[in-house]
Amino acid sequence: MKSALKIVVIAGVVGAFASFFFATSFYYRDLPSKPQPELGRIYPINNHGYPLYLTKQEGLEQTFSDVLAVVLFISAGIVNHFFDPFGKSKEQLPPKTRAPWNHRWGPS
Repeated sequence: MKSALKIVVIAGVVGAFASFFFATSFYYRDLPSKPQPELGRIYPINNHGYPLYLTKQEGLEQTFSDVLAVVLFISAGIVNHFFDPFGKSKEQLPPKTRAPWNHRWGPS
């Protein structure tokens, strides 16, 4: 069970990063800075104040990859938090130490 959950968490994180980088790739493609209605490039994305124009299909792909990245990353975090497949909660935490200026003497 734990090894299957490890695979789910790892696949979720890797999938989230892959989806995020695919969505980001639209900002680095050779896209026109002016709309081209004859090619269907009329859907703008904002690249730091510099508009680029996508087709409807590219716009849907970009939006879907952004949403998928968030869903996969949050899902992996939830599985990791509630099922703890890597056993992080069983590790011993270092003992709490007092701050060096707190000597516990003097008036309270």
